[in-house]
Amino acid sequence: MTRHVTPHTMRLSRDLKFPIATVFTAWADPAAKAAWFTGPSDWECDPHALDFRVGGRERSSGGPKGAPRHIMSAVFHEIVPPENGQARIISSFTMHVGETLLTVSLMTLEFTTTATGTQLKLTEQLVFLDGCDHIENREEGTHALLDMLEAYLNRQ
Repeated sequence: MTRHVTPHTMRLSRDLKFPIATVFTAWADPAAKAAWFTGPSDWECDPHALDFRVGGRERSSGGPKGAPRHIMSAVFHEIVPPENGQARIISSFTMHVGETLLTVSLMTLEFTTTATGTQLKLTEQLVFLDGCDHIENREEGTHALLDMLEAYLNRQ
C-alpha cells in the first residue's frame, strides 16, 4: 500500500435564527447533541457519548446494518461559553470505518451574536490518510450535520 496524506481545510458558515446560548447548548448538552448528531436515518446508531469539558471526550458510531461502524472519537481542547456575544469550541477528532483510520481533524466552532440570531463558523483542518480523500463527501456530510442541527433547533 502506498502511504500518503491529503490535507484539506473546510470552512463553513451558517446563520441561525436562535440566540447564541441556544446554539451553543445544542453542541454542549449531551441529550441535545445526541438528538441531532446522528448518521443517516437508515443506519444503526450506537449510543452517543459526550463529556463536554476541556479534556473531555465524545464518541459517536454507527453504520449500515451488517457493515463496519463509522466511528468519530474526539477530545475537547478549549471551551469558551457564550459571553459578550461570542463563544468557541476547539476539538480534535479521528474518523474510522471499522479498524481503518480515515481522517484526523482539528475543528474550531466560533459562535457570534448577530442582529437576527447567531452566526456559526466551522473550520475543520483535516488530513485524509492513504487514499481516503473523499473531500466532497466529507463537506456534504458536514453540511448535512449543520442541517440536522438547524432542524433540531427549529423543533425546540
